[in-house]
Amino acid sequence: MKKKVFLLLILFLLTGCSCRYDVSINNDQTVNEEVIIYGTNRLYNTYYKTNKVDVLKENLENYIEDLEENNYEYYLKEDTEPYIVIKKKYSNMEDYLNNSHFFNDYFDEISYNKEGNIVKIETVGFNPNEEDNPDRFYVEDALINIKIDYEVGSANTEVIDDKTNTFTYSLLEDTNDFKILINYDLSTKFNPHKKNMIYIVIAILVIIITWITMFFVNRKKKI
Repeated sequence: MKKKVFLLLILFLLTGCSCRYDVSINNDQTVNEEVIIYGTNRLYNTYYKTNKVDVLKENLENYIEDLEENNYEYYLKEDTEPYIVIKKKYSNMEDYLNNSHFFNDYFDEISYNKEGNIVKIETVGFNPNEEDNPDRFYVEDALINIKIDYEVGSANTEVIDDKTNTFTYSLLEDTNDFKILINYDLSTKFNPHKKNMIYIVIAILVIIITWITMFFVNRKKKI
């Protein structure tokens, strides 16, 4: 049953859609997972229907029973460029890692270590096109955003939104070597104003040092 649910999340990737996969690690340690699926011309051209909403609706209807049985929320946004949203909330990180189909199906192993307040997550063995699993489709195009409400010690991506503490990873059709490596501190919540405060303190110190320097220079000239 769970396998069918996951097939919906990646079926569109096989036939020409793009996917945005958002994960939020909240400051109460709960985890929100949201998948947003957009159609592309490659998908729509494979259907006899010309209405984009009808194409996505037909695909979604095949999985509604499974989504509801597994406590997923879902809806189809009927717009000029329609999209499907599927989401679920987990009680904690362990619950998410054990039950998230994305991680369980695409990585051989997930290393989760918690030492004191430090949480370390590392994925091992990325399998985008595993032939041993005929029921699973490969990832063609996905954007993964991981938002963390705690201070992050390190993450293996250079695409970071400092304002929201979001770490972004990109998956393309030819991605073969992919790993997520993140560690964060449960004792320190993310403060979006922290860097601004540091800059302000530095600016104040520069002004004070400049003023003191000018004071002594002028005093020496008078002497």
